[in-house]
Amino acid sequence: MQNWRFSQLDKTPFIKYVPLAVVLLAVGSCAGLVVTNSRQNVVISAPDREVYLTIRPSTVKDVLNQAEISLGPGDSVYPSLDTQTKDGMRITVERAKPVFVISGDRISTVFTSERNVGKVLELAKVSLAAEDKVVPGIDQEVPPDGTIRVVKVTYGEVTVDEKLPFDTEKREDSSLEAGLVRVYREGTPGIVRVTYTVKYEDGKEVSRQEKSRVKVKDPTPRILLVGTKREVSRGGQNIRFERALEVMATAYCPCSKCCGPYANGYTHTGVPAKRGVIAVDPKVIPLGTRVYVDGYGFGVAADTGSAIKGQRIDVCFDTHEEALAWGKRKVKVFILR
Repeated sequence: MQNWRFSQLDKTPFIKYVPLAVVLLAVGSCAGLVVTNSRQNVVISAPDREVYLTIRPSTVKDVLNQAEISLGPGDSVYPSLDTQTKDGMRITVERAKPVFVISGDRISTVFTSERNVGKVLELAKVSLAAEDKVVPGIDQEVPPDGTIRVVKVTYGEVTVDEKLPFDTEKREDSSLEAGLVRVYREGTPGIVRVTYTVKYEDGKEVSRQEKSRVKVKDPTPRILLVGTKREVSRGGQNIRFERALEVMATAYCPCSKCCGPYANGYTHTGVPAKRGVIAVDPKVIPLGTRVYVDGYGFGVAADTGSAIKGQRIDVCFDTHEEALAWGKRKVKVFILR
């Protein structure tokens, strides 16, 4: 009977304390579950590395501090620093890079992680007028070389005096030989005052458009006298001709001094070189043409010469002395009918 009592008395404390132990164990397990579930996995993506962290709930700023990632001037982070973290969050860090803004002869450097051209210009405090040009466009991304060019477009007015061309009038003159032309009066250009609207890009003119035009002075025409006379008197003889030319005339003879060591006394056309033979440029006076040369007389275009080009002739004499005496002179040549 005593053993039973002892057993009964011994069981009482055990029964009382078992439920309390179970309760404490359950509470501890729940607390551990809460602690475990409150931790979060986040990833930090930076240009130089990626960091994987398991953290307690905090802010983006705290996570960067924990990872020892600092932000410099112009760096950016997404989400923002004051954003609360959540499980699976990806935090992106963009490092600032130099962007060069060129406007005219000025170069501004902006350190920024911003890649939109328009926003970079805002950071650089560059104001744009309506027609200013930006390369690349303000809605595009900053190019790989980090250069943005701003072309400032401006307008101005320029007034200049421009010449008005004069006309040429021809008047017949019966006292002047046919084929000859004389200037009776030189023309003078007129003046017109023109105002232009000028477009400039970075100070350089790229286009202009006429705005107004005012005539200041009228031009005066140039007046030419055109000869119509077809007959002249020389040595008491009337000479009728088709046209007259003014040429530079030299002289030669058949000798070797004038025609070289291989001179044979014959002309380019095969006729003997003698007085009355004229060397000409066939493009000006055709070979075989009968002519009258002032100061020389009648002749025939029957020879050529390497130096006889254009308005030049070479008259032939029988002797070297006569050729030397002629020399070089300006004369009229009449093309005979």
